[in-house]
This record gives sequence, C-alpha cells and structure tokens, in this order.
Amino acid sequence: MYRIESFSFIPMKEFRIPFVFGISIYAILLFAFNGVPDADIFYHFAIAKLYLKEGFVSKLPWPEIAIQSKEFTDYHFLFHIIQIPFLILPFEESISIKLFILCSISTLLYTVLKYIHSKSQETSPYLIVTFFILGSILFTGRMLFGRGNLIFFSIYFLCLNHWHPKFIYRIFAISFLSVWTYSGFPYLVITAICIFSLDPKKDNFKILTAILSGIVFGLLLHPSFPYQFKGYFIELILQTMPPNGIEPIAEWLAPTRDIIILGFVFIFPLLLLTFKNLLQNKWEPTSIVFLFLGITNLIFAGSSMRVFEISWLMFFVFIFSNLKLSRNYQLAVTIFLFIIQFPIAYDKMGQQFKSSESKYGQIVTDWIRFNVPKGERIFLSWADYPYFTFKIPEYRYLFGLNPLYAWSYDQNSYFTQKAFFESNVQGFEMIPKVMNYNTVVINKQYYGYTAKSFRAVSIDYFLAFENEKYAIFVKTEPNKNNTKQNNINPK
Repeated sequence: MYRIESFSFIPMKEFRIPFVFGISIYAILLFAFNGVPDADIFYHFAIAKLYLKEGFVSKLPWPEIAIQSKEFTDYHFLFHIIQIPFLILPFEESISIKLFILCSISTLLYTVLKYIHSKSQETSPYLIVTFFILGSILFTGRMLFGRGNLIFFSIYFLCLNHWHPKFIYRIFAISFLSVWTYSGFPYLVITAICIFSLDPKKDNFKILTAILSGIVFGLLLHPSFPYQFKGYFIELILQTMPPNGIEPIAEWLAPTRDIIILGFVFIFPLLLLTFKNLLQNKWEPTSIVFLFLGITNLIFAGSSMRVFEISWLMFFVFIFSNLKLSRNYQLAVTIFLFIIQFPIAYDKMGQQFKSSESKYGQIVTDWIRFNVPKGERIFLSWADYPYFTFKIPEYRYLFGLNPLYAWSYDQNSYFTQKAFFESNVQGFEMIPKVMNYNTVVINKQYYGYTAKSFRAVSIDYFLAFENEKYAIFVKTEPNKNNTKQNNINPK
C-alpha cells in the first residue's frame, strides 16, 4: 500500500514540462486581465500588511461592530505570513497579488500531480495537468480567487504524499500547520479516519494519531490564543447553521442546477469510464475514500458553494488514481479538452475580472484619502470592506467579510445597519446619524435604490461625490446649510 519516495519540490523529469505547461495556462488566465479575480483577496493582503507593519495583532483596527475588533481569530495565519514577501516586491499591488496566487496554485498543482503520479504512473502528466486546470471552469475559477483553501489543499496533498509511518513526525508537523492555514483542516482528519476505517492497520492508526495530535496542538498553540475557540465555533459550527435574518454570503448560496452540471460535465463521463475499468481491474486501495468524500461533498455542494471545489477535487483524485486509458486516447482527450475548454476558460475569467474591477473603488478611496480625516468612521457595506481596508487602512468601518462577525458582536447594531442598506424601514435615512457616522459610502451596484432614496430624503447628509459605482454622502455641518455640492475628484 505504501510507496516510499523522498519528497522534493523539484519536479521529476517526467512531468517537469507538463508542470511548466500548467503554470503557463494559469499565468495567462491571471495576467491577461487587469485587476484581481475576487475582492476577498484584498482583505487577506490587508492583514498581511498589518502584520508587516505591527507584527501579530490580537484585534483588528478597522471594524466597528465585528467580533474581530476585540477578539481576532486568524483562521489563515500561515496564509497571511506567506503573503508578506509578496508585499515587498517592487511591483504594482495587483501584480504582486497575482504572483502570490500563481505561486500558490502552482504549488497545489505540483502536490496533486506528485500524488496522482505515485498512484498511477501510466497516466500521462499532460492529461492530469490539463484536466486539473480545464476539466472544470468553475473549479479553476474558484481556485484563482486565491483563498486560503489553495494553501490548505497543498498541505493536504503534501500529507498524502508522506503517508507512511516513516514520515510520522512530518505528518504531525503538516497537520499542525494545517490548522494555521485554513478552517477546512477537519478534512484532513476525516480523510485519515476514512483510510483507517478502510484499512485498519497499525500503521494507519499511527498516522491517524499523528494527524489528530498535530491538529489538537495546532488549536491549543494557535497564534490567536485564547480567542481561537470562539472563533472556530463561529467559523465551523455557526456558519453551517446561520441564524435567521443573516445576509447570506455567496459561499452559502446553493448553486443552480446549471452550475452543478457545468462544474461536473467532464468529470461524470470519466467517472463512468473509471467504474467500467474497475469492473475488470483492481481498485487503488485508498481511492475509495476519495470517491466517498466526493459523493458526500457533492450532496452538500447542492446546498452551498463552499464545498464544491472539495467535491470536484476528490472525484478528480479518485478518477486519476484508477483511470486506464491507452496513450493515444490520453493524448486525444488532452488535445480535445484544451481546444474546447481553454477559450471558454479565458472568456469566463475575463468576465470574472470585469465583475470585480476595482477602477471605481480606486477613485472613491482616493477621494476619501484626500477629503476625509484619517481615523474617521465610515458607514460602509460589508461587501466593500476587503478593498477599502487594503487601500485605506487608516479608517474604521462597520464590519466586513462575513455578517456573522457582526452578529456575534452586537446583534442590534448588525440588524440596524442591515435595515439601512435594505432601506426597508421607515426613517432608515436616520440610521447613520443615530450610529454617529459622518461619512456614508453606498455601493450603487448592490444598493442602488438605497442610494437614490437616501439622497432624496436625507436632510442630514449631502451627496459629496459619486461615480458609476459608488455614492459618498457627508454629514451636513451645523454652521452650513443643506445645499448639496460636489467635491473635486483628486488627481
């Protein structure tokens, strides 16, 4: 069952060129467009900036009504530490962020390629790489968001590549670090339990024990001590059953049937072919675990996007650990997949970059920097929080990233600000004044009706600046009349 190899991050000769081919595809999809593919990455780099400036912190300086303002649990501590070197590169910020994403996703590609190759040496590395990148546009698009799961999945497969009692201390260290990387670390435990259940040998029990021990020590010695216990309760427990009335983040929303079909359209035919082959051949022993995890996560993926990429990845590992195709068929599938999927991937990534374009956000944050005193409290929606904290960290905001962070801190304040942005209560225009905010920023793409209504009915704030995406309202000073005016856009 075990195959002992010395692990090296230098690609083996047989897949060195395919690996470079894969990196090249990722680079094209990242650098062919301006900006970054997802706004959440700005929040993570804002944390990395904060660490670079002040060292590790136990609370964040930006949120007003979020639990992190007094108890900050950094679920992505190692993820943020890895980002710091990219901040000091002599490049424009979005280029540095893209380089980080490229390095992270390339590391994941390598660890996956290494693992599949150890299980199925007959499979062409070109097919593995091409299918991993282009087998699901949805999977690749979500991976290019550059979130913490990139580093976690790399650690996950690093652990699988060391799955032998000989490497028990490495497995302990890898498990320890997984807790500091991403809140999905329980999947490492689940995988180890499944493998032990399938093959209850003493060696697998040792590995399971090492993983459990590493994770327990990772939790106890977490940099966020003693706040990590409450933090992980919110992240792992409360988030699976959000309280009534909480705004759903995109990750909580159920994908449409079309999205699920498109996400797995190339997986299912290969899955059927793999089952057909397995009727005549012996299964790779541990691959049944990945089939089980793929199926169970697919069920949950039907109600939430959070676990889609895990489901797809588990199916991918199962298929390519068992797939038996002639070299000619592998070549044909590789070429077909590239010709069909690469143009689609390029087009979809272009749409994604356009949807997260930060041009108007740049203009607004420049305006604030020139016109609003540093340290001012800004009434801002949680969806815009990542970009604003990255670009102008000298200010304070309501909260961001996840409504549960505000709900856990002060339910009344959370629902009050929510009522403003939804403009669904009489007198909503009084809320920023009651909460004592002098500056209100409204994203018109999300809250167009609110921006229009607030401008029409508020007598306490005037429209100071707006562009196609944002409107900035400033509190009318007592010694001035309520004449609405426009400030000059900073050069």
